Formats: sequence, C-alpha cells, structure tokens
Amino acid sequence: MAMNVSGAEGGVRGDINITPLVDVVLVLLIIFMVVTPLLQMGHEVQVPPKVESVAPPPMDDQVIVRLDAAGQAWINKQQVPTAQFPGRLAEVLRGRASKVVFFAADGELPYDKVAEFMDMCRDNGAENLGIVFEDMRAPTT
Repeated sequence: MAMNVSGAEGGVRGDINITPLVDVVLVLLIIFMVVTPLLQMGHEVQVPPKVESVAPPPMDDQVIVRLDAAGQAWINKQQVPTAQFPGRLAEVLRGRASKVVFFAADGELPYDKVAEFMDMCRDNGAENLGIVFEDMRAPTT
C-alpha cells in the first residue's frame, strides 16, 4: 500500500511513468533480434580461381651502390674512390638492358650528401633507383 503525503488526492503527479518506455524498448529489441540474422545472410559470388605463378628468379647481376658513414662510395662490395665513382658506375651500367641500381646509405648521413650521391648515380646512367632499407653495415663483434 502506498501512502499519499502530498495531501491532494487525484492531482497531477510529478513521477515519470517508465512502463511505456520499457514496452517500446522491448519491442525494438525484439525487432532488431529478428531482423539482424536476416541482414547477415550472404549472396553467392563467383570469384576467379587462384592463380599461382612462379616467382621470377633473382638477378645475379644486380648493381648495388652504397654510401657508408664515412662518405665512401661502394659498388657491389668494392670500395671506389669518390672521384672515380661516376666513371666506374657508367662503366658498370654500359651495355646493360636494365639500368636499375639499388641504393643504400648509412642512416646517420646528412640528407644533402645522400641526395647528391643519388643525383650522381642518376647522371651516370642509372635510370631507376631502388632504395635498400636493410642495414648494410658490417656486423661488429
């Protein structure tokens, strides 16, 4: 039994009646529970078969140029004096069908030296420069 302390019987009540809110929420919950599995039904799709191709064999005659931390230039693990580097690179690339040069530089070098070295490679016959991100320094023990 509830007791009315306001003194007015049958007046306007300031309480919120949440029964209609609960009814609406439950109806929406049921609707979403019924509709969700219907929306997840898939459609049949024809996909092309997987094509497995053989990876091309690695090229043995790749040209890798490197600029180490001391600023010394290397062509395929041969140290080349900086003054002779343009001529040696042009000589190595002469007669090749593919003028791709892989380029590596020490991470501590200033950007301007690395950019000048890349420009020197391009000016002496390298059409495409591939950048190598591996650490090419000799392991220290």
